[in-house]
Amino acid sequence: MNIGIDVRPSLVRPTGVGSYVLALAQRLPASAPDHHFYYFSASLRDRYPIRTWPSNVTLVDRHLPVRALNFAWNRLGWPSLDMLARAHFDLVHSPHPLLVPARKAKHIVTIHDLFFLKHPEMTEDEIRRDYAPLVPKHVRRADGVICVSEHTASEARLLLDVPPAKIAVIPNGVDPVYRAPIAPEAVDAVLARRRLPRGAILYVGSEERRKNLINLAMAYMGLARRRRKPTPPLVLIGPGSWWAQGGTDVGPQIRAVGYLETSEIRALMAASALLVLPSLEEGFGLPVADAMAAGLPVVCSRGSALEEVAGGAATLVNPLDTKSIADGIERVLDDAALAEEHRRKGLEQSRKFDWDTTAARTLEFYRRVLGS
Repeated sequence: MNIGIDVRPSLVRPTGVGSYVLALAQRLPASAPDHHFYYFSASLRDRYPIRTWPSNVTLVDRHLPVRALNFAWNRLGWPSLDMLARAHFDLVHSPHPLLVPARKAKHIVTIHDLFFLKHPEMTEDEIRRDYAPLVPKHVRRADGVICVSEHTASEARLLLDVPPAKIAVIPNGVDPVYRAPIAPEAVDAVLARRRLPRGAILYVGSEERRKNLINLAMAYMGLARRRRKPTPPLVLIGPGSWWAQGGTDVGPQIRAVGYLETSEIRALMAASALLVLPSLEEGFGLPVADAMAAGLPVVCSRGSALEEVAGGAATLVNPLDTKSIADGIERVLDDAALAEEHRRKGLEQSRKFDWDTTAARTLEFYRRVLGS
């Protein structure tokens, strides 16, 4: 069986969907040695990172303009993956909700969230232009739909009218790096390199509007003003932070460090007081699962998939209320017993999220769709 997977989201500095793609790409071939996997990437500027793949993997890396290819794929259904990879396919998996065109293959898409349907005004131009009008049509044509949480599956049924029989809920996993012990000297080295103190408040994520960074900054500054004791700095980890680009003056206590490799994030989690993720909505919330696996207490938004992933192991806040966010952070900072309870429950909850299990269940779904 030939299986094609669009691995472009993991091409450069993978986060979110890119982490999902890379985790599957690294695990699926060993789980299915009798199948051949074609990993497709395309860019004019960037080449897919050199990795050692098993013998049942072929990397197809084409010099093509990404936006032109997206337009042709999404709106014209051309060129087919068969043509680009010079192969035929039994099944093609798109890690996002728009189909990868293939001639006779079964099609699977993954839906991570549907925020773009509910709030198109808060999404990037390309997402607003392509996803909102095209996703309903593409999902209807798909043979199978993977949703990364029960919350996302519920929204797919409600907003896209996807039949329950067509959906598989397959949660994301946690990178083993977050579960592994880390040497104190490794933590000290990262703190020194990034010039950060111990006990910081961490945010991990992008600068998308749904991440609610303005409310987070306002909540933090309000907390710092009202507290009678020093407030640890807020450290923003993620690509393209507008603070790092001079987007606003937030003072010396809010530090934007940009994109970090997983090993550095793990080190900072070992040295920090808590992770805060006050998103307006998430389809899963990988930083929450990662932090819990690392033993870091979590403060996150009530509702959406964050509450599902946290599973009673986090302090939940109203993302629209800056006082609620500030109060949640303060409770975890000042209540050692609560922080320890979050650590204990978080470690237990995080065991539900394992990339090996994600890959195995994805492969099972491939077989189910092929047999339908």
